[in-house]
Amino acid sequence: MRSHSKAGFTLIELLVVIAIIAVLIALLLPAVQSAREAARRAQCVNNLKQIGLAVHNYNDTWGVFPPGEGAGAISPHIAILPFLEQVPIYNSINFNLNNRWIWTDFSSLTSGQSRVSSYVCPSEIYTDKNNDGYFFWGSNYAWNSGSWWPRFQSWDGVFGRTYDDDTTVDPFSPSTIGFQSITDGTSNTLLNAEVAMGPDANSAAPRTRVSDCYSIPGIPPSGTSLGPATIQQMQQVNTQCDTTNWVTGTIPWDGGWRYKGYPWMEGSMWRNWFNTIRTPNKICCTMDSISWWYILKPASSYHPGVINAVLCDGSVRAFKESVSQPIWMALGTRAGGEVLSSDSY
Repeated sequence: MRSHSKAGFTLIELLVVIAIIAVLIALLLPAVQSAREAARRAQCVNNLKQIGLAVHNYNDTWGVFPPGEGAGAISPHIAILPFLEQVPIYNSINFNLNNRWIWTDFSSLTSGQSRVSSYVCPSEIYTDKNNDGYFFWGSNYAWNSGSWWPRFQSWDGVFGRTYDDDTTVDPFSPSTIGFQSITDGTSNTLLNAEVAMGPDANSAAPRTRVSDCYSIPGIPPSGTSLGPATIQQMQQVNTQCDTTNWVTGTIPWDGGWRYKGYPWMEGSMWRNWFNTIRTPNKICCTMDSISWWYILKPASSYHPGVINAVLCDGSVRAFKESVSQPIWMALGTRAGGEVLSSDSY
């Protein structure tokens, strides 16, 4: 009698099948991740469109843009809430408080602890409330304060200081900005751009290239001021920042300041504004020996190679991190007189 062997897979055949499946998965995963990032970026673009539209509606109502630092040190994020269908959050803020920082008052804490989805980019990796005792939410979308305050010792963007409690830093002049103030053209002037948030102040979360700000020596000796800054001085502080190692660099306040983007309610340079002295996705730096107003805070994001921004005309553009510094700084000024063409960025 003949013996019949039972049909089945050999070990080599199983290994080949497993290898083929592994290769297919390896090919599929990047495509899935790319599709997910595309969806996140599309949502981010939509958020910026909503912010731009809200600012336009605010301007139609009041004849000006919201102040960069409103009464009580509030940010434009608060001013445009009614135009983002967030009236309940807006109404929960006590604007009648005689408080320099009304967003820290107990009666207004609920507002800051509310998450406004239009202010958070889906690609942001630090999405928890800030663990600083207030438990506020942050924002990924910052307001254009111009090129750099020390450049002219003034705010040459669209948003700036309006509260005069620092003798070393002048308030915004003029205190309000509207379309008539943007002589460079609304299509050539940044309104709002992505800025990656940092983790909460007490967090041991790992750093990323865009999540934190780092201390640099700066130029003037401690206690002195800088400005108007020369081109050489601007290049010097940029070089200092470029050579900072974000893995080992010094985080301000003995490593305790990781508040970039927190809270979304505060109108200030270190919270919810940005400047254009550094191009997108560069490292953020501060000169501790002088003042926080000397911060070099670029637009930044976790989208590969780009950041999204809305211009003053309401259009949203993706800007490559390779954009040249002169072009980027020109986009930050409202009345710098620079001549820009759309194909330059």
